[in-house]
Amino acid sequence: MIFPNIFWCYCILILQVMCRDPPTVKIKDQGTIMGMFMKMYRTQSIVAYLGIPYAHPPVGMLRFSPPFVDNLPSWEGIRNGSVSQPNCFQNTNIPKQKHTMVLNKLLNKVMDMDAMMTEMGSDKYDEDCLYLNIFIPDGPAPPDGFAVIAYLHSGDFSNGSPFEINPHQLVFKQKLIVVTIAYRLNILGFFTSLDGEAPGNFGLMDQSAALFWIKKNIKAFGGNEENVTLMGHGSGATSVCIHLTSKDWSEELFHKAIIMSGTSLGSTSIRPATFYSKAVDRTAHAFSCFRRPTSHLMDCLRRVEAKFLVENAPDQHWGPIIDEGLSNTTAAFIPDDPEMLIERGQLRKVPILTGFTDMEEAYDLIAEDMVENGISLELYEMMINEIVSSDFARYENNETMCVGNNQLAMEAVNFLYKPYPPTEDKILLRNFYLNFLNDRKYLAPTIGLAAHMSKQAETFVYRFDLKPRTMIDIPEDIGVPHGFEQIFVWGLPYWGAQNDMTWDNADKRVSDIIMTMWANFVKYTSPTHLGVYIKWDNFTHENPSLLIIDRSFNMSDFKSLNHHAIKFWNEYYPSVLNFAAACCNMTESAGVKTAVVKNYYTLGFCLMIGQLLIIHIIRTQNNFLI
Repeated sequence: MIFPNIFWCYCILILQVMCRDPPTVKIKDQGTIMGMFMKMYRTQSIVAYLGIPYAHPPVGMLRFSPPFVDNLPSWEGIRNGSVSQPNCFQNTNIPKQKHTMVLNKLLNKVMDMDAMMTEMGSDKYDEDCLYLNIFIPDGPAPPDGFAVIAYLHSGDFSNGSPFEINPHQLVFKQKLIVVTIAYRLNILGFFTSLDGEAPGNFGLMDQSAALFWIKKNIKAFGGNEENVTLMGHGSGATSVCIHLTSKDWSEELFHKAIIMSGTSLGSTSIRPATFYSKAVDRTAHAFSCFRRPTSHLMDCLRRVEAKFLVENAPDQHWGPIIDEGLSNTTAAFIPDDPEMLIERGQLRKVPILTGFTDMEEAYDLIAEDMVENGISLELYEMMINEIVSSDFARYENNETMCVGNNQLAMEAVNFLYKPYPPTEDKILLRNFYLNFLNDRKYLAPTIGLAAHMSKQAETFVYRFDLKPRTMIDIPEDIGVPHGFEQIFVWGLPYWGAQNDMTWDNADKRVSDIIMTMWANFVKYTSPTHLGVYIKWDNFTHENPSLLIIDRSFNMSDFKSLNHHAIKFWNEYYPSVLNFAAACCNMTESAGVKTAVVKNYYTLGFCLMIGQLLIIHIIRTQNNFLI
């Protein structure tokens, strides 16, 4: 008779769970919000509160302004927190990046993402979008509260959504709070008039406003306001790095940082304000606005309907700028090049966990047929030349750069990345190109950041080499593309599969390990504090090693990293660009036109000095740390 008793007890337990009243929380100065239980496993759930306003809607006169957080939006009665608010406006006509398309295809195999986004309301877009979503473990909080992750989504500051990730499994399994944040994007988030009328960086200011809201209110949701980890991926990771150096905006608002596949070092996302001078002119012309005075320009742009503004603005990528001196009333968010700020030690001294995948750009910068068939030597050289040429745009005097000086930088890059002996092997050239991309944008900046941060606080670095065993659309000889570590970080293998797809048990075990390490860092600072038996050493000047995340989880030895590349991109290449600019100034002072370099003696001298600098890097190859 014991089994019928157990059956009836189980039925009663299910009824108790099903009949629970929806959870509610009273937010000081705003009102009471009603959340919802999200079923995870049989009788177990997590709690979600969606669409909580953390600033006033940035509409009307608040468009192109810092977020207004005085007297936050409030409501009478109980607010429905079971439906999300729209995403921030973005140009949905822009094709998605290849890695995003492949990852979304995988997500739709795991769960019906389109239906889920529609059901939660997150397939809609609006200018009124400054909301956050809170996901909480079901049950009583520990005495000091749950540790908190504040997550910043990716999208290159142009697109994206707080719903790009699904934090349910991490919250459920690791018993911590995840807050996802929407912030203004593209022209609405980063337009600048180059003066105090619209100093720019509004999307970053939104992020700080959300962090301030979390510090003030997360305790009401069972969170520990003194244990907040700021976490981001891609441009979200770049944002996290910017917050590390933004003392006037983000001081004391977070206590640890997780920086995945992106930094502010060497980032082409961060420009001097003057970079956008012509874009401001084109924008004024596109909407029939007077360019000056800028007060008239901004009044005109504020009258344009938001959707029309976003979809009809000139083709321009808007992003963070160095805004020092643009406004007399608002503190600069990025007072100098982040590299300079970090080198001077002007940054938050908080523990960080950072890393990248082994082939980040495999999909984004190579067309699909190139992934399969490789690239020719001619195309290899052309693509590298385009990237090297674009690097000059980071310099304020880029409009006066000499054409011939590209040769100086190209010689340096070719010395390190051109195959020797020469080859026509298209697959080999493809791999050289992918290594060039990964080293330049991810390996060197990540190690450079870790080298600086490790002087001040505990620093943990990883390289993610692990592809799921479950069938996904990644060619066999391609490594792990951008974003695919998130499969394991957020526990995707534990979601029920669609379309006859099942997850390998090994993928579930690996996801458990990674979720545990990330949660350990959030809670205790050490990724291996509890529940895992893996060695993950702190990155130091004496031991600059990182964890190779594959099926073995081993620390790298010194020789396993390309220290030539690290030193090249962190030290030598910036010197080459500066030297190229100096050579240009030499030719200009001699009366040479910038369009064509006629002073071959000067150019030859520059190239000769450049070759000497290349020899210097080889002689100092072992002293790669900053």
